[in-house]
Amino acid sequence: MRGRVIFGSVVPWNGVWRTGANAATTLETSADLIMGGATIPAGQYSLWTIPAPSGWTLIVNRNTGQWGTDYDAKYDLARLDMQVERPAQPVEQLTIAIEPRDPGGVLKLEWERTRAWIHINRKP
Repeated sequence: MRGRVIFGSVVPWNGVWRTGANAATTLETSADLIMGGATIPAGQYSLWTIPAPSGWTLIVNRNTGQWGTDYDAKYDLARLDMQVERPAQPVEQLTIAIEPRDPGGVLKLEWERTRAWIHINRKP
């Protein structure tokens, strides 16, 4: 953070964000997943978000390998609502993680005073 306000300033509200820096963030899965109620087939995807004061949207996009400013909505596989909460302590660096939870897990993004997450499970 380096003393900066991140969301609503460095990362503007209500716009598509690369969810990282430089190249688009990628997710690769060898299994079909259920993410926030949507089926995500095995494969490689780029992840984008739309941060907003009222809630976040996760975008799973079929296009990969692009620079983080080259988003194209025509490749969207899914747009999914994320849960948002405030961590107890500020998070200095953007952290993206998959955290095990029973059942399945969560894809979690944390930075500044924001934690956005969505349930993920292996498709039966």
